[in-house]
Amino acid sequence: MEIFDIGTGKIGVSDAIAQPPPDGVDALLVAEPMLREVVLDREIQGLTAFAADVAALSARCDYPILCGCRTRYRTVRHVSVLTFAGGRLLDIADRTVNLDGGNYSEGDSIKVLRLKKFRLGLLVDTDVLLAENWKRLAAQCDAVACIALRPSDADFAYIPTLSSLFGLPYTAAFSDGDILWGTPQ
Repeated sequence: MEIFDIGTGKIGVSDAIAQPPPDGVDALLVAEPMLREVVLDREIQGLTAFAADVAALSARCDYPILCGCRTRYRTVRHVSVLTFAGGRLLDIADRTVNLDGGNYSEGDSIKVLRLKKFRLGLLVDTDVLLAENWKRLAAQCDAVACIALRPSDADFAYIPTLSSLFGLPYTAAFSDGDILWGTPQ
């Protein structure tokens, strides 16, 4: 696990669910679960325990845990980030634009999380590559976080440029273990 000071606060980034959760961070991003598919109707029925386990872990810390994953509810599939805090699942953010043409549905909106020290814009997967998303967040938040399914290939090299263009520090975690972070220059 690594902790990044992005000026407005500290973001922890881990490639697995940390036991015990780290101290001294404002949020924890976990990209490793991005490789699994969370079947939401099975979670709701209590047949699997991924959400329950992460929710229980979130009860032991005073910040949100954001887990990237692929979600499915019946036949609808998304690339998503699940946000846990205070012992429960608070929200699900879905990727809003399907740039890779896969068989995933698109979400409705980009999320902004109000943390203790700052507001964090949450971009899921390739949503972080779109300048329009950064522009929308610039007026609403103090920093940007992204959890991405794909490896940090050449397309993701544009993130520092978008960060500088819109004046927002960022942290991005990828399912292959890579991490990007920085503050605008």
